Amino acid sequence: MITHGDDLLISGAWLLGIGTLTGAIGQTQQTLTGTNLGKDLVLKGNGIEAFANSLQAIGRTKMLEPENEISESYFILGAWLEAAGNTANAVGINMQLNGSDEEGTKTDALGSGIQGLGAAFEAFGAFLSEDSISRSLELKGNALIAAGSFFESIGNIFILNEKRRIGEHILLLGSWAQVAGAFILIDAFYRPEPEGDEHLSRYSYANF
Repeated sequence: MITHGDDLLISGAWLLGIGTLTGAIGQTQQTLTGTNLGKDLVLKGNGIEAFANSLQAIGRTKMLEPENEISESYFILGAWLEAAGNTANAVGINMQLNGSDEEGTKTDALGSGIQGLGAAFEAFGAFLSEDSISRSLELKGNALIAAGSFFESIGNIFILNEKRRIGEHILLLGSWAQVAGAFILIDAFYRPEPEGDEHLSRYSYANF
């Protein structure tokens, strides 16, 4: 049976994939042209990601049970931190588009660092969870998102230090690492487990 928490979690996963892909396409345009072309897509992508992570935090809270309280608490904290980081990213990029380039870049760098920390918490939550194929994929997916977010923070620091070209390429690498991580997470939610007769993922919505 599909619970409301399940719905929020899987919806959040798909929106996270859409958000990271939107942002990566925008970052690719920005890096290749050396202009602000595509920055509006990066802004929209981060907004979608913030909403997605909020949905996942709420969904996991609704599914919280005594036997998984510790690991799920890391997931919940991580998802809220990611949502906060994405919101800061969106604010920073909006500042850049409105002429406050340096302050906007600093805010964007801070947001990416917070997002990376949140994804690292989620990866640790997966590490603490019961061993399974889906757990392994969640660990890898969140680790990639964390790495990608930290790359974006580093890229913005390079830009602040007037090394824009290398900074833009680091941002590009970070954005596509997050796309890969997000789609690994989607796969995790539908991955069947080999143990037992039911062959189900630990998430009930894998039984569609």
